[in-house]
Amino acid sequence: MTEKTGKIGRRGSPRRRISFVRRIGRLMRLRLVIPMVRSRQPPENTARAVAVGLFWALTPTFGIQMALSAVHWYVARTFFKRDFSVVVAMAWTWVTNLFTLPIAYYIFFLTGQILLGRWDDLSGYESFQKFWVTAMGETGGDPTSIAAWETYFAVIVEGWGLAMLVGSLPLAFIGYFVAYYWTLRIVRRWRVIRQEKRTAKLAERQAAGEITSNRGP
Repeated sequence: MTEKTGKIGRRGSPRRRISFVRRIGRLMRLRLVIPMVRSRQPPENTARAVAVGLFWALTPTFGIQMALSAVHWYVARTFFKRDFSVVVAMAWTWVTNLFTLPIAYYIFFLTGQILLGRWDDLSGYESFQKFWVTAMGETGGDPTSIAAWETYFAVIVEGWGLAMLVGSLPLAFIGYFVAYYWTLRIVRRWRVIRQEKRTAKLAERQAAGEITSNRGP
């Protein structure tokens, strides 16, 4: 009985919550950070890919963000000669997902209301969340439900559209530039460290006689 109680206690312990947070962090590192630093494209291209992905992630276009990133890539590459990894860009659109979407949309909505001068209509998050559940309906949890998406787009576009669009634009542009310079710095630093490690390893092997130098007399 004591062992069972101990197991139940461990299940609800902070350690389990920390494990969940670590799991999410590991997933983000695997899906977002590793493809970013291991991209074989120039650092500027990788930085542009992350910036584009985050730009569309910070717009109220959930459901078509990956497609918009692909269109952005085609236009930038074809007409402006600005290439980047479309795969990395698509991956970074998932910064907004089913878990973070309500919070992101609320921030867009609140920012838009402020920018539009609608100070008398600043809904609290609880009110927004209730409206969100109403908008999504009972079938909102099913991404394959056509009825859910029809309700979703009707409420989002007609009800919150202008405020969310206006509120998302400054955040999207700020996110773009922050992501670009942050990624550029990270990727460049990572490549310098990787090159230093390779050089050090090569020097060790040469010192051990495993590799002979090709230098002339």
